[in-house]
Amino acid sequence: MKSTSSIVCRMATKNLQRRPVRTLCMMFFVFMLSTSLFCSSVLVDSMQGTLQKTTDRLGADIIVVPEEYEREMADSLFLGELCSFTFDREWVDVVSNLDGIQECTTQMYMASLAADCCSAATQMIIFDPETDFIVTPWLEQDGLALPQKGELYIGALINPPEPDSIKFFGENYHIIGQLERTNTSYDTCVFMTVETAQEIMDSEGWAAAFGEPTSAAADLVSSMMIRVEDGADAKAIAREINYSIEGAPISAYTTNGIFSGVISSVESMTGYSSVLMVLMLVLVITALLSVFTITINERTSEFGVLASLGVSSPKLAGIVLTEGTIIGFLGGFFGICISVVALILFSTPIQVKLSIPQLNTEISYLLVLSAKCIFLSVAVSLLSSLYSTWKVSRTKLDGLIKGEEL
Repeated sequence: MKSTSSIVCRMATKNLQRRPVRTLCMMFFVFMLSTSLFCSSVLVDSMQGTLQKTTDRLGADIIVVPEEYEREMADSLFLGELCSFTFDREWVDVVSNLDGIQECTTQMYMASLAADCCSAATQMIIFDPETDFIVTPWLEQDGLALPQKGELYIGALINPPEPDSIKFFGENYHIIGQLERTNTSYDTCVFMTVETAQEIMDSEGWAAAFGEPTSAAADLVSSMMIRVEDGADAKAIAREINYSIEGAPISAYTTNGIFSGVISSVESMTGYSSVLMVLMLVLVITALLSVFTITINERTSEFGVLASLGVSSPKLAGIVLTEGTIIGFLGGFFGICISVVALILFSTPIQVKLSIPQLNTEISYLLVLSAKCIFLSVAVSLLSSLYSTWKVSRTKLDGLIKGEEL
């Protein structure tokens, strides 16, 4: 003998199948809610996650760059855009001797070309192994050796034409390893020491593209990464660098300061997303509540027949609740499926349009987010059906049989 719950579920399913247009319309409302929630969550979480990972990977309290290059530096660190700017190394000693600075290291940025001279347009990062606290710990953690002259490491998203070689300005350089994926701009960068950088600058391809270098690679710096001493005020030290060093063609920013534009964009997107979701919740609940109320009033005779056959009020209410559960689950499920497909197919245009470096597509993250979206979809659908459920369970048998409006 079939259980009561299976009978209720079967009856609810048959009711939904018998009214396909109404069922699809109600599922569509939930579908839109689920899609909006899932997509907005992925976009916002991706921006926040990339920003946090970039900040953590830097491990610096202050960043010093040439004057008026703050935006280029932020775009390079967050979006992975190519940049190439320098200042003279003589200013490094001046800055590093200021009080409150614990350690500092330098980096130089060189951009390759999307031309026959190079395998790809790639950001090259030149670091100093003796002072570096950004790239070197990363290599040591993975048990990787420091690159020597003519050697380099490539980011996780770089796919060279040959597995162990990459060409820059007409010369091939040996790839000694590919770094693990970080979901930051470092995934599209190439890492080398100053000896390899000098070899690139001395090549004929470099001279043809940019002319003969006026300075040696060892004398050029693109940025200084600074860690301050415990208890020191990073903002105060940055102000001191900016205003106490006369004639310096550099500007200092705290890590949060250089990402201020990105942080504002993330906060704005989060705010817009929250407002959108509140509006969607109100609209979907209102729409479903209206449809449930109208259809239940149309089905009073049906419920009257069931009641006269001995179906109790709780079972009648269970049919309505089960219909709401099925609508919420299917609408949420299909919304998530469509959202995942859309994010995969249109990931590149989305990233370019919204300036998002990487979309978070980790399976564990997507599964957890999907479960949350389906749970919310079912909860909203059930909430919308509660009034109809209450009316069915409270109406007297004779009123149901007569088809009176609930």
